[in-house]
Amino acid sequence: MASIGRSGTAQTDQDRQAVLVRAAWLYYKDRLTQAEIAERLFVSRATVGRLLDAARDEGIVRFEISADHLAAFELSGRLRERYGLADAIVVPRASSADAADRANERVAAAGAEYVKRFLKPGAVIGVGWGDTVTRVLLALPRSSLEGVTIATVAGGINAYTRQISALSTNGVNEHLRVIPAPLIASSATIAAALRQDASVTSVLRLAEGAVATLTGIGSSRTVASSVRSGLFSQEQVDEFRAMGAVGDMLGEWFDAKGAALVGAASDRKIGMGIDQLRRMPNVVGVAGGPDKVEAIAGVLRGGYLDVLVTDEDVAELLLEGL
Repeated sequence: MASIGRSGTAQTDQDRQAVLVRAAWLYYKDRLTQAEIAERLFVSRATVGRLLDAARDEGIVRFEISADHLAAFELSGRLRERYGLADAIVVPRASSADAADRANERVAAAGAEYVKRFLKPGAVIGVGWGDTVTRVLLALPRSSLEGVTIATVAGGINAYTRQISALSTNGVNEHLRVIPAPLIASSATIAAALRQDASVTSVLRLAEGAVATLTGIGSSRTVASSVRSGLFSQEQVDEFRAMGAVGDMLGEWFDAKGAALVGAASDRKIGMGIDQLRRMPNVVGVAGGPDKVEAIAGVLRGGYLDVLVTDEDVAELLLEGL
Protein backbone atom coordinates (compact mmCIF):
# COMPACT_ATOMS: atom_id res chain seq x y z
CA MET A 1 0.00 0.00 0.00
CA ALA A 2 1.30 3.46 -0.86
CA SER A 3 0.17 6.98 -0.10
CA ILE A 4 0.94 10.25 -1.82
CA GLY A 5 2.99 12.74 0.17
CA ARG A 6 2.83 16.52 -0.06
CA SER A 7 5.46 16.48 -2.77
CA GLY A 8 3.23 14.30 -4.96
CA THR A 9 5.55 11.26 -4.82
CA ALA A 10 4.42 7.84 -3.73
CA GLN A 11 5.38 6.96 -0.15
CA THR A 12 5.19 3.35 1.02
CA ASP A 13 4.20 2.42 4.56
CA GLN A 14 7.81 1.37 5.14
CA ASP A 15 9.08 4.76 3.99
CA ARG A 16 6.60 6.50 6.28
CA GLN A 17 7.66 4.37 9.25
CA ALA A 18 11.28 5.22 8.55
CA VAL A 19 10.52 8.94 8.60
CA LEU A 20 8.57 8.62 11.85
CA VAL A 21 11.37 6.68 13.51
CA ARG A 22 14.00 9.14 12.27
CA ALA A 23 12.03 12.16 13.54
CA ALA A 24 11.39 10.50 16.90
CA TRP A 25 15.03 9.52 17.35
CA LEU A 26 16.33 12.99 16.49
CA TYR A 27 13.88 14.62 18.92
CA TYR A 28 13.88 12.25 21.90
CA LYS A 29 17.33 10.69 21.70
CA ASP A 30 19.50 13.33 20.03
CA ARG A 31 17.44 16.12 21.65
CA LEU A 32 17.33 18.30 18.55
CA THR A 33 14.71 21.02 18.36
CA GLN A 34 11.80 20.70 15.97
CA ALA A 35 13.32 23.47 13.86
CA GLU A 36 16.62 21.57 13.62
CA ILE A 37 14.82 18.37 12.66
CA ALA A 38 12.86 20.24 10.00
CA GLU A 39 16.15 21.31 8.41
CA ARG A 40 17.51 17.74 8.55
CA LEU A 41 14.41 16.22 6.96
CA PHE A 42 13.71 19.07 4.52
CA VAL A 43 10.18 19.59 5.84
CA SER A 44 8.37 22.35 7.69
CA ARG A 45 8.42 22.64 11.47
CA ALA A 46 4.67 21.97 11.51
CA THR A 47 5.27 18.70 9.65
CA VAL A 48 7.81 17.65 12.30
CA GLY A 49 5.17 18.23 14.96
CA ARG A 50 2.74 16.01 13.07
CA LEU A 51 5.41 13.32 12.66
CA LEU A 52 6.12 13.29 16.40
CA ASP A 53 2.39 13.10 17.19
CA ALA A 54 2.04 10.16 14.81
CA ALA A 55 5.06 8.42 16.37
CA ARG A 56 3.38 8.62 19.77
CA ASP A 57 -0.06 7.59 18.49
CA GLU A 58 1.32 4.56 16.64
CA GLY A 59 3.41 3.31 19.54
CA ILE A 60 6.82 4.06 18.00
CA VAL A 61 7.46 6.29 21.01
CA ARG A 62 6.22 5.19 24.41
CA PHE A 63 6.37 7.12 27.65
CA GLU A 64 6.69 5.28 30.94
CA ILE A 65 6.68 6.76 34.40
CA SER A 66 7.96 4.36 37.03
CA ALA A 67 5.26 3.03 39.31
CA ASP A 68 7.63 3.73 42.19
CA HIS A 69 7.31 7.43 41.45
CA LEU A 70 3.53 7.25 41.10
CA ALA A 71 3.46 5.56 44.50
CA ALA A 72 5.19 8.64 45.91
CA PHE A 73 2.26 10.81 44.81
CA GLU A 74 0.79 12.41 47.96
CA LEU A 75 -2.63 10.84 47.45
CA SER A 76 -1.03 7.40 47.30
CA GLY A 77 0.30 7.67 50.82
CA ARG A 78 -3.06 8.78 52.17
CA LEU A 79 -4.83 5.88 50.46
CA ARG A 80 -2.35 3.39 51.87
CA GLU A 81 -2.89 4.75 55.37
CA ARG A 82 -6.67 5.06 55.10
CA TYR A 83 -7.33 1.57 53.71
CA GLY A 84 -4.36 -0.43 55.01
CA LEU A 85 -2.91 -1.05 51.55
CA ALA A 86 0.62 -2.23 50.91
CA ASP A 87 0.74 0.16 47.95
CA ALA A 88 -1.43 2.58 46.00
CA ILE A 89 -0.71 3.90 42.52
CA VAL A 90 -2.58 7.06 41.58
CA VAL A 91 -2.55 8.33 38.00
CA PRO A 92 -2.63 12.15 37.92
CA ARG A 93 -5.79 13.76 36.59
CA ALA A 94 -5.87 14.36 32.84
CA SER A 95 -6.82 17.79 31.54
CA SER A 96 -8.03 16.72 28.11
CA ALA A 97 -11.70 16.62 27.18
CA ASP A 98 -11.57 12.87 26.50
CA ALA A 99 -10.17 12.06 29.95
CA ALA A 100 -13.27 10.09 30.95
CA ASP A 101 -13.09 7.89 27.86
CA ARG A 102 -9.40 7.20 28.46
CA ALA A 103 -9.67 6.43 32.20
CA ASN A 104 -9.25 2.69 31.73
CA GLU A 105 -6.38 3.15 29.31
CA ARG A 106 -4.45 5.43 31.65
CA VAL A 107 -5.01 3.24 34.73
CA ALA A 108 -4.04 0.16 32.72
CA ALA A 109 -0.76 1.78 31.65
CA ALA A 110 0.12 2.41 35.30
CA GLY A 111 -1.03 -1.09 36.22
CA ALA A 112 1.24 -2.64 33.59
CA GLU A 113 4.19 -0.64 34.90
CA TYR A 114 3.49 -1.88 38.43
CA VAL A 115 2.95 -5.54 37.47
CA LYS A 116 6.28 -5.62 35.62
CA ARG A 117 8.09 -5.95 38.97
CA PHE A 118 6.62 -9.46 39.38
CA LEU A 119 7.50 -10.68 35.88
CA LYS A 120 10.43 -13.06 36.15
CA PRO A 121 11.09 -16.41 34.46
CA GLY A 122 9.06 -19.08 36.23
CA ALA A 123 6.58 -16.63 37.74
CA VAL A 124 2.83 -17.21 37.58
CA ILE A 125 0.53 -14.18 37.46
CA GLY A 126 -3.17 -14.68 38.18
CA VAL A 127 -5.65 -12.53 36.29
CA GLY A 128 -9.35 -11.88 36.68
CA TRP A 129 -11.88 -10.76 34.12
CA GLY A 130 -12.31 -7.13 33.00
CA ASP A 131 -11.58 -4.51 30.36
CA THR A 132 -8.88 -2.76 32.39
CA VAL A 133 -7.17 -6.07 33.20
CA THR A 134 -7.09 -6.92 29.49
CA ARG A 135 -5.56 -3.53 28.74
CA VAL A 136 -2.87 -4.16 31.37
CA LEU A 137 -1.96 -7.46 29.74
CA LEU A 138 -1.78 -5.88 26.30
CA ALA A 139 0.45 -3.09 27.66
CA LEU A 140 3.11 -5.39 29.11
CA PRO A 141 6.41 -5.31 27.18
CA ARG A 142 7.11 -8.49 25.24
CA SER A 143 10.59 -8.74 26.75
CA SER A 144 9.17 -8.84 30.30
CA LEU A 145 7.00 -11.89 29.56
CA GLU A 146 9.80 -14.36 28.92
CA GLY A 147 9.26 -17.47 31.05
CA VAL A 148 6.10 -16.03 32.66
CA THR A 149 2.77 -17.87 32.86
CA ILE A 150 -0.47 -15.89 33.12
CA ALA A 151 -3.31 -17.98 34.55
CA THR A 152 -6.93 -16.86 34.74
CA VAL A 153 -8.59 -17.10 38.15
CA ALA A 154 -12.11 -17.02 36.73
CA GLY A 155 -13.95 -18.15 33.63
CA GLY A 156 -14.68 -15.87 30.71
CA ILE A 157 -12.87 -17.61 27.88
CA ASN A 158 -14.75 -15.69 25.19
CA ALA A 159 -13.66 -12.33 26.56
CA TYR A 160 -10.00 -13.34 26.68
CA THR A 161 -9.84 -15.08 23.33
CA ARG A 162 -11.80 -12.37 21.52
CA GLN A 163 -9.91 -9.37 22.89
CA ILE A 164 -6.39 -10.63 23.51
CA SER A 165 -6.06 -12.81 20.43
CA ALA A 166 -7.32 -10.00 18.24
CA LEU A 167 -5.38 -7.13 19.79
CA SER A 168 -2.18 -8.65 21.14
CA THR A 169 1.04 -7.30 19.67
CA ASN A 170 3.24 -8.26 22.63
CA GLY A 171 2.72 -12.02 22.50
CA VAL A 172 0.89 -12.14 25.83
CA ASN A 173 -1.59 -14.66 24.39
CA GLU A 174 1.30 -17.14 24.12
CA HIS A 175 1.72 -17.01 27.91
CA LEU A 176 -1.96 -17.24 28.82
CA ARG A 177 -3.59 -20.26 30.45
CA VAL A 178 -7.35 -19.73 30.32
CA ILE A 179 -10.08 -21.55 32.22
CA PRO A 180 -12.01 -23.17 29.33
CA ALA A 181 -15.42 -22.15 30.62
CA PRO A 182 -17.70 -19.10 30.83
CA LEU A 183 -17.55 -16.85 33.87
CA ILE A 184 -21.24 -17.40 34.56
CA ALA A 185 -22.82 -20.70 33.51
CA SER A 186 -26.44 -20.97 32.37
CA SER A 187 -27.43 -22.98 35.45
CA ALA A 188 -26.10 -23.96 38.86
CA THR A 189 -26.00 -27.61 37.78
CA ILE A 190 -23.82 -26.88 34.76
CA ALA A 191 -21.57 -24.62 36.85
CA ALA A 192 -21.07 -27.37 39.46
CA ALA A 193 -20.09 -29.85 36.74
CA LEU A 194 -17.66 -27.44 35.10
CA ARG A 195 -15.99 -26.66 38.44
CA GLN A 196 -15.07 -30.34 38.74
CA ASP A 197 -13.69 -30.64 35.22
CA ALA A 198 -9.93 -31.33 35.13
CA SER A 199 -9.33 -28.64 32.49
CA VAL A 200 -10.82 -26.07 34.87
CA THR A 201 -9.22 -27.29 38.10
CA SER A 202 -5.75 -27.50 36.53
CA VAL A 203 -5.75 -23.80 35.62
CA LEU A 204 -7.13 -22.82 39.02
CA ARG A 205 -4.42 -24.82 40.81
CA LEU A 206 -1.85 -22.98 38.72
CA ALA A 207 -3.43 -19.60 39.55
CA GLU A 208 -3.48 -20.44 43.27
CA GLY A 209 0.32 -20.41 43.19
CA ALA A 210 0.53 -16.95 41.61
CA VAL A 211 3.10 -14.47 42.93
CA ALA A 212 0.61 -11.69 42.13
CA THR A 213 -3.03 -11.57 41.07
CA LEU A 214 -4.53 -8.85 38.90
CA THR A 215 -8.24 -8.08 39.11
CA GLY A 216 -10.68 -5.54 37.75
CA ILE A 217 -13.60 -4.07 39.70
CA GLY A 218 -17.05 -3.67 38.18
CA SER A 219 -19.87 -1.29 39.11
CA SER A 220 -23.53 -2.03 39.74
CA ARG A 221 -24.57 1.27 38.20
CA THR A 222 -26.17 1.62 34.76
CA VAL A 223 -22.75 1.89 33.11
CA ALA A 224 -21.72 -1.51 34.48
CA SER A 225 -19.12 -3.22 32.30
CA SER A 226 -20.85 -6.54 33.01
CA VAL A 227 -23.89 -5.20 31.16
CA ARG A 228 -21.88 -3.79 28.26
CA SER A 229 -20.14 -7.13 27.84
CA GLY A 230 -23.40 -9.07 27.90
CA LEU A 231 -22.45 -10.98 31.04
CA PHE A 232 -25.60 -9.78 32.82
CA SER A 233 -28.69 -7.92 31.68
CA GLN A 234 -29.52 -4.52 33.12
CA GLU A 235 -32.56 -6.09 34.79
CA GLN A 236 -30.32 -8.60 36.58
CA VAL A 237 -27.91 -5.89 37.72
CA ASP A 238 -30.84 -3.79 38.99
CA GLU A 239 -32.01 -6.83 40.93
CA PHE A 240 -28.55 -7.34 42.45
CA ARG A 241 -28.37 -3.66 43.34
CA ALA A 242 -31.73 -3.97 45.13
CA MET A 243 -30.11 -6.78 47.14
CA GLY A 244 -27.38 -4.34 48.19
CA ALA A 245 -24.75 -4.94 45.50
CA VAL A 246 -22.43 -2.03 44.79
CA GLY A 247 -20.11 -3.90 42.43
CA ASP A 248 -18.65 -7.17 41.23
CA MET A 249 -15.22 -8.73 41.10
CA LEU A 250 -14.32 -12.06 39.47
CA GLY A 251 -18.02 -12.36 38.63
CA GLU A 252 -19.08 -12.19 42.28
CA TRP A 253 -21.24 -9.37 43.62
CA PHE A 254 -20.58 -7.63 46.94
CA ASP A 255 -22.17 -4.96 49.13
CA ALA A 256 -20.85 -1.62 50.42
CA LYS A 257 -18.91 -3.37 53.19
CA GLY A 258 -17.33 -5.77 50.74
CA ALA A 259 -19.33 -8.83 51.82
CA ALA A 260 -20.14 -11.26 49.01
CA LEU A 261 -23.85 -11.48 48.22
CA VAL A 262 -25.20 -15.01 48.31
CA GLY A 263 -27.75 -15.57 45.57
CA ALA A 264 -26.50 -12.91 43.16
CA ALA A 265 -25.62 -15.52 40.52
CA SER A 266 -22.93 -16.85 42.87
CA ASP A 267 -24.09 -20.45 42.35
CA ARG A 268 -23.49 -20.12 38.60
CA LYS A 269 -20.00 -18.60 38.80
CA ILE A 270 -16.90 -20.52 37.72
CA GLY A 271 -13.56 -19.62 39.23
CA MET A 272 -11.90 -18.42 42.39
CA GLY A 273 -14.14 -16.82 45.00
CA ILE A 274 -13.39 -13.27 46.11
CA ASP A 275 -12.89 -14.44 49.71
CA GLN A 276 -9.93 -16.47 48.49
CA LEU A 277 -8.20 -13.28 47.35
CA ARG A 278 -7.57 -12.38 51.00
CA ARG A 279 -5.23 -15.38 51.21
CA MET A 280 -3.39 -14.59 47.98
CA PRO A 281 -0.17 -12.53 47.94
CA ASN A 282 0.06 -9.23 46.09
CA VAL A 283 -3.52 -8.82 44.88
CA VAL A 284 -3.57 -5.79 42.58
CA GLY A 285 -6.88 -4.10 41.74
CA VAL A 286 -7.02 -1.88 38.66
CA ALA A 287 -10.05 0.38 38.23
CA GLY A 288 -10.75 4.02 37.51
CA GLY A 289 -13.57 6.45 36.80
CA PRO A 290 -15.99 8.14 39.24
CA ASP A 291 -18.74 5.63 38.40
CA LYS A 292 -16.69 2.92 40.11
CA VAL A 293 -15.93 4.74 43.37
CA GLU A 294 -18.69 2.99 45.31
CA ALA A 295 -17.53 -0.43 44.10
CA ILE A 296 -13.84 0.28 44.74
CA ALA A 297 -14.66 1.48 48.26
CA GLY A 298 -16.53 -1.77 48.91
CA VAL A 299 -13.55 -3.84 47.75
CA LEU A 300 -11.20 -1.85 49.97
CA ARG A 301 -13.49 -2.21 53.00
CA GLY A 302 -13.63 -5.93 52.32
CA GLY A 303 -9.85 -6.15 52.53
CA TYR A 304 -9.44 -7.99 49.23
CA LEU A 305 -6.60 -5.91 47.79
CA ASP A 306 -2.96 -5.35 48.67
CA VAL A 307 -2.51 -2.75 45.94
CA LEU A 308 -4.91 -0.34 44.24
CA VAL A 309 -4.16 1.29 40.89
CA THR A 310 -6.62 4.08 40.14
CA ASP A 311 -6.91 7.71 39.02
CA GLU A 312 -6.75 10.97 40.92
CA ASP A 313 -10.50 11.66 40.78
CA VAL A 314 -11.28 8.30 42.38
CA ALA A 315 -8.52 8.68 44.98
CA GLU A 316 -9.92 12.03 46.13
CA LEU A 317 -13.46 10.66 46.41
CA LEU A 318 -12.25 7.62 48.35
CA LEU A 319 -10.44 9.87 50.80
CA GLU A 320 -13.49 12.12 51.17
CA GLY A 321 -15.44 9.10 52.37
CA LEU A 322 -17.71 9.19 49.29
